Amino acid sequence: MENGIILIDKPAGITTFDIIRKLRKTLGVKKMGHAGVLDKMAMGLVVIALGKATKLLSIFENGYKVYEAEFTFGLTTDTYDLYGKILDKKEIEVIEKGKLLSIIGNFTGEIEQMPPPYSNVKINGKRLYKYALKKEIVEVPKRKVIIFDFRLLNINKNKARFKIRCSKGTYIRSLAHDIGKELGCGGIVTSLRRTEAYPFKITEASTIDNPKILSVQETLKFMNEIVIDTDLIANIRNGVHICKMLNCKQLKEHYYRLIDINSTPIAIIEKKNKNYSYKAIL
Repeated sequence: MENGIILIDKPAGITTFDIIRKLRKTLGVKKMGHAGVLDKMAMGLVVIALGKATKLLSIFENGYKVYEAEFTFGLTTDTYDLYGKILDKKEIEVIEKGKLLSIIGNFTGEIEQMPPPYSNVKINGKRLYKYALKKEIVEVPKRKVIIFDFRLLNINKNKARFKIRCSKGTYIRSLAHDIGKELGCGGIVTSLRRTEAYPFKITEASTIDNPKILSVQETLKFMNEIVIDTDLIANIRNGVHICKMLNCKQLKEHYYRLIDINSTPIAIIEKKNKNYSYKAIL
């Protein structure tokens, strides 16, 4: 299947691009992309697309993500995680639960966040980590992200575990750093696992050594479907505005998959803010 989606349960210690390189070699498919990277130290769900299915990546990338994370307080590093250079260290016997809950409440909803110095964010066409490696100072604007749910799971001395549901572009390392700053002791990520990347869950994922390719039909089943008459398919492929062929007023704000009478996907459309657009023509 040269056109499909692979859900990989990434182990720690390799990059998202390592996964793609290995899959290209294993499957013999050159056209391949991902719906959001995971840090090298992180584990969990990575969404990979093959062939024409790469047109769907922007849809999957924009969905919410769910992480399970461990923060260790009393440490500050230049990477905001366990693998960076230690900049500061404080002896912390235990974190006060009430204070921590109060602080994470301030990090719920729409917040402004500074990405870590060692990250893939581009500033003036150059990745931030490249500036950091050369000790170059660059002005980095804060970015708005949304933390939909920030749940404390447990506290063990100076470590705390969380479950976090957030928007695209959220850096969990920055959350650990900023919360540690609020506590006055510093904080880093010592464990991170992505368990969901809407609409997919880690329970659906396969391993790099034994990848399972899902068909486009399977990966789009979370969308409502609209069956298109055969004589309209050519118009869709030519990008004719969807409201000239369908009664758009009946559609709610969401994605829709357009299929033919054989259930073969033809295109993905989206209704957003009363506007209608093609997200992918397959």
